[in-house]
Amino acid sequence: MSKFRVARRTVQILVVVFMFLMPVVARYQNYVAAREIDRVLDRWSGTAAGGVLSAVDSTVRLLPGAEKERAGRVQRDRAQVLEYVQAARGGPWSATVGPVSMTDPLGAAESIVASRALPWVLLASLVVPLVATVALGRVFCSWICPMGFLLELTDKLRAVVRFLEIRPRDLKPSRATKYGVLLAGLILAAVLSVPVLGYIYPPAIVGREAHDVVFAFFDRAEMGRFGPWAGGLSWMAALLVGIVLFEVLVSRRWWCRYVCPGGALYSLIGWARPVRVELDVDRCTQCAQCVAACPEGLNPMKNRMGLECDSCGECIASCDDDALRIGLGGPLVESFRSRSTSRPEGSA
Repeated sequence: MSKFRVARRTVQILVVVFMFLMPVVARYQNYVAAREIDRVLDRWSGTAAGGVLSAVDSTVRLLPGAEKERAGRVQRDRAQVLEYVQAARGGPWSATVGPVSMTDPLGAAESIVASRALPWVLLASLVVPLVATVALGRVFCSWICPMGFLLELTDKLRAVVRFLEIRPRDLKPSRATKYGVLLAGLILAAVLSVPVLGYIYPPAIVGREAHDVVFAFFDRAEMGRFGPWAGGLSWMAALLVGIVLFEVLVSRRWWCRYVCPGGALYSLIGWARPVRVELDVDRCTQCAQCVAACPEGLNPMKNRMGLECDSCGECIASCDDDALRIGLGGPLVESFRSRSTSRPEGSA
């Protein structure tokens, strides 16, 4: 596995861990704020819920200033612990890490058109996502989106289906479909004054489902029920399962390629990204391995990635000729280069 792929997998796994850890930390924060954490840990000793809370508590107490000595005993510094656990919260849809808040541009766009207002708090939370997307393009889709991580597995499931001698179809709708979904969703949000795309947008759904499952897990523990249970899932979880099945049986990478409104918005924002996959034509042997590897169904061999490329690096990892790399390109870079080369010698 290439270093590029290892780095991306590591980021994806950390995002999934963060997504499930944040509601656990939020529940831990509730118990600490209510001065109930020690009682809860004692009552749940030996259970999964108790083990999870105990692990969070032990980790937080390792941080500087999280413990203090009082009456000859080392105790939790409640104020400092609360400050630590409040420093990170949220998920892929909206997150806060320390002083930095980040909001998915699709969520922000829906909120703006639905409320017809742009609060400065929302604007500030867009700085990091917009700067990253303008510079790097659709990297959220391949590096951060938890659903993107899951849908990468559908290719392996399609291989299993073929092994079972079932031929999956490969329906290929127009890539313009996702831009239509984006436009229709924003129009509906403006007309109804209610965000609607968040109900079908996988990063938002996965974040909500993770929160609901974790909270249901602790709610059941408070009632003395510690067995496995999936009742925290909503109908939106069924939607995600439906997307996976559709991709396995009907259309390879259907959601990301053709439908996702978030991917459409990221593509539009990052259309002129300077950091992108570049082809070295002198090294390329036209083996087409990169074409087969590209999850988005693009043609890196012909340098035809456009705004759909999410810089996942699969084409780079598959190229035995080292003809593909992350470099500088695109309209802005080319314009700068052309001006530099056309400038008369000796001019300022």
